Amino acid sequence: MKDRKLLIPVRSTTRKFYLHPPPAGRNDWHVRFTPPAINGSRRVVFRSTGTKEIAAAKRIASQIIESFWNDAGRGAEPLKLRNDNATIGELIERYEGNAVQRPRTIRGNVRSLRLIVKTVHNGDPDQKPTTVLTSSLIRDFEKRRLQRAEERATAATRAGVIQRTRNSTASFVRQARSIVALRKMKFYEDLKLPDLAAFRGESVETPHRSLPRPLDMKALSAMEAATPKLASEDPAVYVAHLLFSRLGLRNIEIVNARRHWISDGSIGIINRAEENFFPKGCEGWVPIACDVLAEIMKFRSLTTDDYLVPGKNQTERHHAVYRRHSKWVSKWIKGRAKTSYELRRYAGSRLLDMGATIFEVRDFLRHRDVQTTQQWYAYRLQNRALRTIGMRDLLPAKD
Repeated sequence: MKDRKLLIPVRSTTRKFYLHPPPAGRNDWHVRFTPPAINGSRRVVFRSTGTKEIAAAKRIASQIIESFWNDAGRGAEPLKLRNDNATIGELIERYEGNAVQRPRTIRGNVRSLRLIVKTVHNGDPDQKPTTVLTSSLIRDFEKRRLQRAEERATAATRAGVIQRTRNSTASFVRQARSIVALRKMKFYEDLKLPDLAAFRGESVETPHRSLPRPLDMKALSAMEAATPKLASEDPAVYVAHLLFSRLGLRNIEIVNARRHWISDGSIGIINRAEENFFPKGCEGWVPIACDVLAEIMKFRSLTTDDYLVPGKNQTERHHAVYRRHSKWVSKWIKGRAKTSYELRRYAGSRLLDMGATIFEVRDFLRHRDVQTTQQWYAYRLQNRALRTIGMRDLLPAKD
């Protein structure tokens, strides 16, 4: 069975051609085909595309094939030798035109890529060729950022400055690399790009994270006891609180959540282009307990335009979720940078306490990578007692 991802688009013939893996000792894609007879003889052509990128290889392979159909292959030889790689500006333009993400995310990713290129190569980053996107670009960017941090730090502030610099550097690199993630390479199929595997794969040193601090259970109990009063005084904040603490949703998801997102006992946190909503992390369906859903629906008469959080408009909902809820929670959750977000993290902890696996928590919180989940929760599994299999436990219990 041929892989359709390797199908080469060709206009000069109806035959189908696919990219071939390289022979031993090579790492670039090849193309194999039998062109029309030349001077009465046929021969099999096996050519290198000169690139490891599938999108670029398909474009070059298409030109090679069409050259043999149109001019007996005379234009095929120099194809892989041409140095006409797209510029950073052309790459960004294509990304901005095709990416289905939140506008703020797109702007942040583009800004990070330009910052990295400009920091290392100076000048206008949009005019630089995409050949600068290498592993050494990321290493040089990290080195220069740390050098500048060392220059402005004092003995008293050095540790904090270096920590923040490593955090921001890792964030910039992660955002920039997302523009050329494998799932986005379909955006650039007709652009000539170099091999970007090294740029994608290079990482920077991240600062050591201390173990997350557990929340004070007495404070949480006091907060939960205060929720009936909150429901009567500020229903918008109360509904936001339920979505934070019971469903583990993010702020932006709570602000945009609507009733029609709910189906079969779950809420769909998925791309909704018609509503200009694109979730962070990855898409997923989050289950809702029946009593929680019933509690949220009590305030349906106070909502507008099908939203879950009561409010006359986007501004009111945003204020309730980002400001009033954070202020209310900070009465009990103190000394944290993101008070409301701590409830999302705590929701993941509660699932682990209730017997969920780390993978189930990842799906619940919709982390793109299980390593993110492990970063926050693996320590909670270290002391979990391993269950035993008793004499009567070999077979599952019958219903």
